[in-house]
This record gives sequence, structure tokens and C-alpha cells, in this order.
Amino acid sequence: MIINRLFINKSYIISRFSVRRHKSYSHTVLLPKTDFPLRLKNEKLRERDRITSEVVNSNVYDWQRQNLSDPEFILHDGPPYANGTPHMGHAMNKILKDIILRFKMLEGRKVHYIPGWDCHGLPIELKALKNKSINQNPLEIRCKARDFAKEAIEIQKKMFISWGVIGDWNNAYTSYSVDYIKNELKKFYELYSKQLIHRDVKPIYWSPSTKTALAESELEYNPNHKSLSLYLRCEVEEITFTQFPIKKPIYALIWTTTPWTLPSNQAVCFNPNLTYCLCTKDSGQTIHIVAIETIDELKKNFNCDIEILAVLPDGTLSEAKYRHPIYKDKILSFLVGSHVDAVKGTGLVHTAPAHGHDDFLVALKNDMSIIDLVDDDGCYTQEAGPDLAGKFVLTEGNEAIIKLIKDNVIHLSELTHSYPYDWRTKTPVVVKASAQWFLNSNALKNKAIESLNNVAFVPNSKGAIYKKEFLKQIEKRPFWCISRQRKWGVHIPVFYEKDTEEVVLNEEIMNHQYKLLDEYGVDYWWQLSEDKLLPGHMDSAKFKKGEDILDIWFDSGISWSKVLNGERSADIYLEGGDQLNGWFYSSLITSLALRNVLPYKTLYIHGFAVDEKGLKMSKSLGNIINPVDVVEGSKSKKPYGIDVLRWWVSCHANQNSLVYVSENVLQSCSDEVQKIRNVLRFALASISDYEYVKYENNCLSFIDAYMLHILYQFKEEIREDIDNYEFHKLGKKVINIVTNEISAFYYTCIKDRLYCNTKDSASRKCAQFVLYHIFETISQAVAPILPHLVEELYSYLPTKRGKTYFTSFHEKIQQNWKNDDVQQIMDVILDIRKNFNLQIGTGTNVMDVNIIFSEHIFDKIQSMGSVQNFQYDIANILQCAEVGITCDANELREYQLSIAESKRFQCPRCRRRQSNENDELCQRCSEVLNNQEFINTKNVLV
Repeated sequence: MIINRLFINKSYIISRFSVRRHKSYSHTVLLPKTDFPLRLKNEKLRERDRITSEVVNSNVYDWQRQNLSDPEFILHDGPPYANGTPHMGHAMNKILKDIILRFKMLEGRKVHYIPGWDCHGLPIELKALKNKSINQNPLEIRCKARDFAKEAIEIQKKMFISWGVIGDWNNAYTSYSVDYIKNELKKFYELYSKQLIHRDVKPIYWSPSTKTALAESELEYNPNHKSLSLYLRCEVEEITFTQFPIKKPIYALIWTTTPWTLPSNQAVCFNPNLTYCLCTKDSGQTIHIVAIETIDELKKNFNCDIEILAVLPDGTLSEAKYRHPIYKDKILSFLVGSHVDAVKGTGLVHTAPAHGHDDFLVALKNDMSIIDLVDDDGCYTQEAGPDLAGKFVLTEGNEAIIKLIKDNVIHLSELTHSYPYDWRTKTPVVVKASAQWFLNSNALKNKAIESLNNVAFVPNSKGAIYKKEFLKQIEKRPFWCISRQRKWGVHIPVFYEKDTEEVVLNEEIMNHQYKLLDEYGVDYWWQLSEDKLLPGHMDSAKFKKGEDILDIWFDSGISWSKVLNGERSADIYLEGGDQLNGWFYSSLITSLALRNVLPYKTLYIHGFAVDEKGLKMSKSLGNIINPVDVVEGSKSKKPYGIDVLRWWVSCHANQNSLVYVSENVLQSCSDEVQKIRNVLRFALASISDYEYVKYENNCLSFIDAYMLHILYQFKEEIREDIDNYEFHKLGKKVINIVTNEISAFYYTCIKDRLYCNTKDSASRKCAQFVLYHIFETISQAVAPILPHLVEELYSYLPTKRGKTYFTSFHEKIQQNWKNDDVQQIMDVILDIRKNFNLQIGTGTNVMDVNIIFSEHIFDKIQSMGSVQNFQYDIANILQCAEVGITCDANELREYQLSIAESKRFQCPRCRRRQSNENDELCQRCSEVLNNQEFINTKNVLV
């Protein structure tokens, strides 16, 4: 029955309830009340994201700079490449950074985060060159490339902000701005003045497809590359060997997978630690020199017998000479090479200093000039001879070589192996000698290796692996080629004497460059001739300007000097694993070289997005999942919203090398976010009429004290996860506590007093106090991950203390919530519940329970407050009709349990089995209705 007027006579209310049967009491129950929607779908979800994005980002960064405390937490942004729309890799990177920053802000720390973009490089230049209306004029190329970069930056910036990423967006740095380039030129000159940068001819990775030098970080290795595997004999011209009568020709047997380098052969290297011998193949007429240690492998490869004729005494090869395998008039030497081993080949190594790093070191040691017969297109020069000139070395050039040396080929096969490719054009590179600019990383190697002992590697589970890989990268790079042969980039500000090719660079020239940069802008080097580029007193006719640009890793590697002031180190750098030989490396080397300070304290390495099968996402496979589609949906896919994208990043993208993303994974993330939404919504709705009052433990019920204890433990556990950036662990703990301890346990246990006690009863207020702290604790745990959801929730919170969540004060966990006695008693109660459920199965609400406790347990229960209140809590935990507890001083066990069917009836209001007569209110509900007044207009308690 609906009550249609205000009842003043309370006794009349009771009498009416006692006379009329099957009365509806729903309007008398204090159900949770909120306008906060339970679910958001499709357009509502999109609209929510658009609205809350403004709140999430609105002045939050500026506010925290003014209101939070030092020491500030510095996250230096590794500049994303200003090329194309953001993908899942961008989402992982930017959202992880934002999660970390927001956690630091909730801790009360001021954060420092200036976003940036890497704007130069070949992919952007190639896009500019696709426009057929553009010729090779550097200014046109640069203008078009700059337009591409600007457009990409605006697209990416808008997207990053829409994901809730806070930062100093108004002061973002770009590597093509005047101030950034001026700083970069200054750092280049500092390194040059310290003699850490020099120009030299060395073998470098050269991309014929893009006609530029490449750094190690710009390579990707194709494991399925096929090369010719060639065993070749070179005729020995001179050898001193008296122990064996030599009447036949002798040949040194060498092995190579790069026949195209044979025209540049300048030596054959051997290792004095190996034992060399004279041998024949199948008792043939030809004598070969090989290392004895390689003979078994040669037998397998050649499928023949090899007979050892004699062992060469030590030092024999040091005096020996051989004829060049192609140019027969050249007589060359055998040289010692420490890189020679017996793992593969013959123990004798073809050496072409123009085309091999180890070969080059041999040439330096022996003061050899470098012979390079390959041009920038990857073709043989005229000096290689008429049979080779103009042929591309990796294809027709290789074929021509085989024809020239066919009479001396012992064995020819095809080898499938890992080979370096240009990461942009996906084509093979070559190693070739070239005049380039190098940073002497060898001079900094020991310092860099030692300094890494002071760097933490995250995630912890893979830290040792990543550190080992980073050390490997540092060890294997004696020099860093920092010059490129393109137009879109920062010029190397040097001049050369026309007659001698000597470098001309000094402080006066550099100061003149800075003035020209300010006056003409970043294209001045390509706009002006030498007479303007050089100081007025210099004879410009004698000099020419350099045409090289700086490696983009140098561009981004000195970003710390633009973003970090003085001697500071960033607290963290966070990027993908490919940056170990990219930005992480270039930042480390330049920072140590220029100021002897680490650029970072922690390196966070995240993984790469792959589909559900573990395959890299690509257009050709059609397996790309776009973050825009995840957030906003598409024709075939529903929208998940920004928070689901962020939850996926937090729970899946921060620990594994391969990060799986699929509809199943995203749906699972969506379900988890909805679970959090549901649980926080219940807490929010249940405190809609609550005015905050702080309660001490002795005022709370047992179950309230237990829940606060659980919140304390939870906060302590996740603090370590947050400090270690193990957000996947945090996510699991959040879902566990909201599903089990909060929703299934505490919410179930308090609904009776929350709904059915009087509005202002102490027990109800205590429950609301705990609910408020559940809302605060879980919100604080997930707000950095799900800022849109939390801001939306916060806007409905009646006790909110500020305009937005991240610019407001939030309650902290109290030390006195930790209560081991409560935990000990609860462990006993949970064991009772387990045994109780085993005995009765379903239908627990019809049972009365009697528990006899040991004296030790009973004393602890009494110390926690009213035994009657404790019995009420246990009844709610067991979901039974009634609980009685007693003590037995002689009971050795912690408890004894007895169960009987309740003889009481179900109360029509609270549904508990507490009424003495059928369809009558229980005593508690009668008293509640006798002390409260109701109005029927909106079923609202008045």
C-alpha cells in the first residue's frame, strides 16, 4: 500500500502495519540514491569522454605546479616522431607516462612534464619528395617536410590530450624550432671543442635506397635474408716453409658471405692462437692453407675427405704473401686479426677495410689506406674495372664477381641469415667507407658502463635483461656516426677549405651562426651562400659549407639540455625497448660528455602491441587496431571509451615485451572498468545524505573496523606496486578487493543497517563513514588510470571539496585502521562461515547459529565493543537468521558451532527472520517506523 499522506501519529503507523497484511514498505527503506548513471553506451560514452576530457586536462598541470610540493618529479618526454596519426604504441607510451604523473600528484609531489616532438628525419623528407611538383631544391623539400611535421604534431597533440594526458602543452618542445636548434648547435660545438666529435673516413652502415649513412638504431635485422656463401682460394705468392717439399701451387682458403666486397680486399687475416696446416681435398692436386680447428666443419660442408699434409710452424703466415683474388697484379700480405676465430669458415678471413668494422681496425693498426670501390648508389665505381663498373653490388654485382673468380671457387651455396636492413625502406644496407662525422663514444664507454650501476631498470622482472642489453649496445659501439646526407634536419655548421678539405670551425664562426639563425630562421644554412654564412673578414672564396645534417638521434639525444635545467637528472625516461640503442643511448652519451651527469635515474621499457596471435600489427596483415576505434568505435566495432583504453595500457602494456590487444582483451578490460564503476557508484549513492564525521575505531562495529583494516592493507600493498610501476599488479588487486572484500562481502553485510536503520542511527553513519573511505581509497587507486571515470564520479559526490578530483584534497589512510586483532577474529569467523556453509548449503537465512568461543577469542571479541553488535555482524556475515555467542573457559578449540532452524518469521520490511509473527514487522523495523516520518510524493524519506 502507498502511504498518501504524512502520518503524525506514530502509534497509528504501528497499528496500521500490524493490522494490514502484505503491506509495501519499500518507501520506508533508505535505498542508495544518485543520478550517476550505471552504464554509458555509445553516444553517451563518447559524450562523457568529450566532456570529462576537458575537466581531466583543464589547468590541472598549471594548478599542480603552483600548489604541490617539491622535490618535483621529472618525467622527460622522449619525443614521438612527428609523422602520421597515433597508434597503439603511442597510446601505451603516453598513457603510461600520464598514469605515473598522476600517481605522483596524488602523493602531493609537483611534477615536471614538458611534451616534445622529434620533427626531422627521412620518413618525413620522403613524404615531401612524393609530391612530384617538388624538385631537389633543399628549401622546397624543407618547407614541405615542415608542413608535414606541423600537421602531424597537431593531430598527435589533440589525440594525446583527448586520452587525458596532462602536461605543459603550451610549452612543448619541437626539434625544428629556432631555440631548440640554437641549443643543439651549441652542444655540437661544445663536443667538438672537447675533441669528442671529429670527421673521418670509416666504414658505416650505408643505405643505397635512401643514400645516407645509418646508425645501428636505424637498422632492423631480417632473419630470412639470403646471401651467397662462398669458399674461395687465393694463390699464395710467397711463403717460407722448409719442412715440406712444396712443388704444387698453394692457396689460402677463405670464406665470405659478401662476395661483392672482394674487389676491395686488402689483406687476409689470421689468428696466431690457431694452428694452421697444409691440406688437400680428396687427395687432389691443390694444396690449401686452413686452420686445423676448422677441418671437421669443412669436411661436412664440402662432403669430402681432407688430408692434412703438414702443420705450419708459428709465424709462417706473418711473412707470407698472396695474389689478389680479382686483380692478379696485386700482391698482398697476411695480417694478424684478433677477430678471426674457428667458429665458422677456415680460420683465414678476407679483409676489406672499406666494408667491415673489424677489417677497418686492422687497417688502422697497420697504417693502411682505405680502398672503397662502391658509390653512394651502392654500385661499383669506374675504378673497380669495366666488368664491374655501374653494377649494383648486392645483385648484378655479386653475379659479376662470381664469373670473375669462378675458377677459384671451391664451394658455393646460399645462406639464410640475419642481415641489416634500412628500417624505413625495408631494403638491405651495405657497409662502406665514407667521410662522416663521428662522436667518440669509445672515450665515454667506461664512464657510461659504470654510471648504469646508478640507474634503475623497469620493469623489475626484466630489469637485468634490459640492463645487459644496454651494456651490450654501449660495448659494441666505439664510435657513433652522427652525420646524414639529407636536407630535412639540423645542419652540421662546418666549413671546409676547398683545396685541402680541412675542417674550419671556431667560436667566432659559431657565434655568427647563432645571429643568422635568429635573423633568418632555421633554413638560413640553405638560403645563404658562404659570403653571408662566414664572418665578414674571412675570404669566402676559399671555403665551402658542409652539406651534412645531424643524426636525428643527436637531435633528440640532447633534448635533456633543453628541458632539464642545470645539473638535474630526470627521475624517469619511459620508452619502448628499441630505444636502448636509440634515445636512451644518445641521451646517456651526450649528457655524460657535456656535463658528466646522468640524464635519468630510472629507465622504464615498455613492450610492443601485437594482435591476439602475437603478430606485429601491419596494414598488409589487416590486423591493426586503432586507438581511435577503441575509444570511439567504428562501423563494425563498439566504442569502449578512453578509460578502457587506459585500463588496457595499465594492466597489459607495462610488463611484457609483446602486448596483446584484441576484442577479447578489450572486452575483458571493459568489464573490469564497469565492475569498478558499479562498486564506486554504490558507495557514492549510499553516502548521498552523509555529512562527513570522523569515527574512531572504538565507535565502529567489528565489520566496519575489519573493512578499514582491509583498506589499510590494500593501500600498503599497492604503494609498493605504484613505486615499482607495476600497474598490472595494482589492477589485479583493485579488481580483487572491489569484487570480493567490498562488493561480495562488505556491501552484503551492511545493506540491512544501511537500508533499514534510521537515517541518523550511529550504525548507519558508521557504515557511511566506511563507504566514504571505500570511495576515497579505491578512487585514489584508480584515478590516475581512469581519470575520466573518477572525475565523473567526483562531480556527483555530495562531500567534494574542490572543482575537480585532481585539484582537490583527499582523505588519507589512517595508521590506526591497522588492526591485527580484528584480522585474527575475522579469520576465525571466516572459518566458521566455511563450516556453516558446508553443513547447510543454501538457505542460510532460515538458520539460527550458536557459537561457543574459547576464552582467548571471547576476550578479544569483548574488547572490541558490544557483544550484541558483534552477534549482529556475524549474522550478516553468515547471512543467517540469528547468532548467539557464549564462552567456555575449558574449550581448547577456538570455537564450537551448532545450527538449528529458526522459529521466527521473515520481516516484511527488512526480510530478516526476526519477526515473532508471520507478516509482522520485527522489533527493529517497528522502532524505525515509529521514529521516522514519510511522505509519498517521491518515495523519499523526509
